[in-house]
Amino acid sequence: MAFTFKNAREIYTSERRQFILDILKRTFDELDPSRVMASAVEDLDISKYSRIFVMGFGKASYEMYAGIRDHVKSKLAYAGIIVPVDQDVQGFPELEVLRGTHPYTSNMSVSSSRVLLSKIKPGPDDLVIVLISGGGSSLFEIPEDGITIEQISEISKRMMQASADIYELNTIRSCLSSVKGGKLAKFLYPASIAAYIISDVPGDDVSIIASGPLSENKLDPVSVYQKFKDVIGLNIDRFLKTSMIEDEYFRKIQTKIVLSNRDFVRKIEAYVGEPIVSIGSGISGDVDHVSDSIIAIAEAISKIKGKSFWMVMGGETTVNVRGKGIGGRNLEISLLFLKKCTFSDFLFISIGTDGIDGVSPAAGGIVDSSLKKRISEDEIDEALKNNDSYTLLSKYGSAIMTGRTGNNVSDLMIAYVSI
Repeated sequence: MAFTFKNAREIYTSERRQFILDILKRTFDELDPSRVMASAVEDLDISKYSRIFVMGFGKASYEMYAGIRDHVKSKLAYAGIIVPVDQDVQGFPELEVLRGTHPYTSNMSVSSSRVLLSKIKPGPDDLVIVLISGGGSSLFEIPEDGITIEQISEISKRMMQASADIYELNTIRSCLSSVKGGKLAKFLYPASIAAYIISDVPGDDVSIIASGPLSENKLDPVSVYQKFKDVIGLNIDRFLKTSMIEDEYFRKIQTKIVLSNRDFVRKIEAYVGEPIVSIGSGISGDVDHVSDSIIAIAEAISKIKGKSFWMVMGGETTVNVRGKGIGGRNLEISLLFLKKCTFSDFLFISIGTDGIDGVSPAAGGIVDSSLKKRISEDEIDEALKNNDSYTLLSKYGSAIMTGRTGNNVSDLMIAYVSI
């Protein structure tokens, strides 16, 4: 899937914006999942297996399959993926494309998940290739007995709105699911399993990415539940006391993370060149606090460098939703940076690599010192109060529109400040 800025005319309003947006496009093109996957399976010896089954779920699963198709086609018994209902894919004759919903799961996701599993009946001499990427938690789901998909969806929604981070959210999700927290391994046993993962989780914990279908969760679900008990509003104690899955089911699983936020941050750092400072890929926390931290870091670095410089970082922030506006964490942190930044000359971008930020149609936002001269403090405050960052930034041509990218390594943030 080609990465494009659909509203390039609106956002390419200065040489600096053009410089960094061109670098973003180049980075997305270079790190396209199909390219990455073609390289990742070069050392996979398919001659050892009688048949190959491919199953995928997540926002990047179609591009991931495109990358491995030529390598596995000669022994392919079945290939099926679950992608968001609004994601356009061209398709391949042998690939079954199923649909699910994101960010909240639904009966559509359950139906597609049941179909996918019904087509995969491997034996001990077969290989199952599992393509996992962000969004898999909601797209691939079959609830445990005793809880409904509507309840799981509502719990996810409430936890997201209460600023639960991805570790907390997916720890609870894995307990409520019959195919997460390592439970998928039991469905696929006794086949060999090769799992290829595009990580959208800070720290790249495979037990958290897509709620860990092939890996048991390492966090304590009881402590997470206690923290969000009032928010969840449902007694789920019985689902938290899950028994350990026997090691036997994991012995033939090989897992490889093929792409992560760190790869994007490093690529952008290399393309921008000096002077640039990388803050890494561990950015997390509420957008209000994170925006304060980024500005404080920029101020500290400026005192040392004494000249203009770029900063690049990645991770995943959270938003405490109070209003009923249209926005997302990337748009909101962009607006917060615009409000708080005191540098006379600056630029800031925050973008979700999947192309969809929160409940908005935008990927994120781009703001700079020129915009700050045109937008009022009252407008910013009102938008932040109502979590309506998309409406305001789109009004001023500063919402980045890409559509779904077919990738997902969480969020990227880039800043420029001049002394």
